[in-house]
Amino acid sequence: MDKRKISMEVKPLKWSELIFLFGVPTIFNLLACKVAIPFLDSQNIFPIEISYFLSVGLFVLAPMFFGAIYLTSKEINSSKLKDILYRMRIKSLSKTDIAWTVAGFIFLSLLSFLIAKFILPIFNVDANPFFFQNMPLDKNHFWILYAWPMFFFFNIFGEEFYWRGYIQPRQELLNKKLTWLIHGLLWAFWHLPMGLNLIYSAVPIFFILPGIVQIRKNTTIAIVVHFIFGAFGFLALALGLVN
Repeated sequence: MDKRKISMEVKPLKWSELIFLFGVPTIFNLLACKVAIPFLDSQNIFPIEISYFLSVGLFVLAPMFFGAIYLTSKEINSSKLKDILYRMRIKSLSKTDIAWTVAGFIFLSLLSFLIAKFILPIFNVDANPFFFQNMPLDKNHFWILYAWPMFFFFNIFGEEFYWRGYIQPRQELLNKKLTWLIHGLLWAFWHLPMGLNLIYSAVPIFFILPGIVQIRKNTTIAIVVHFIFGAFGFLALALGLVN
């Protein structure tokens, strides 16, 4: 399929579509966090972290991943992987993109650290979400680390394919220069079922990632930054590298 033709087939979102595309995953996330996780945890079969992996991973993130691929293929009328990735603006990083990736990660990490270390304690807010109750992992829970990668795959690629890959290119045609702000607010709203403490500590990523993608038109930057930031954050908690 001709690249120019695919590009021309990116259609602007309507406000109703934008709310729907963010709203449905938010409802599923609410059900996962407020119904599925408590139910699984009450069975005392496995730690609450696994309940989180199963509930949010299977009911929210995996459908977002496959949904993004389906919606994109339907939009461009092609099921070829290269066409889908092109439409999602997933491409190799130029030297400038690499610079934005490094700078974005450093800036994001610094702001998140300052918020978690100095601002949240002032208001007596714990940065850890409710589903991370066994952090750092002791020897009886260390096996959770081996169950994490599959969830993490859908965490990163489910969100980035759906939010930045499928939605944002269309949203930019609707919201123009304000895309990063509106996208960030809606993305934060999706996290609301996970607790306000998580949202407070994650404020920088909500706006920095869509902002960089909007500037560079390259979703790969968001995938790389989100992957490194998310992996470091989880491993730091799991291994007790941070308090």
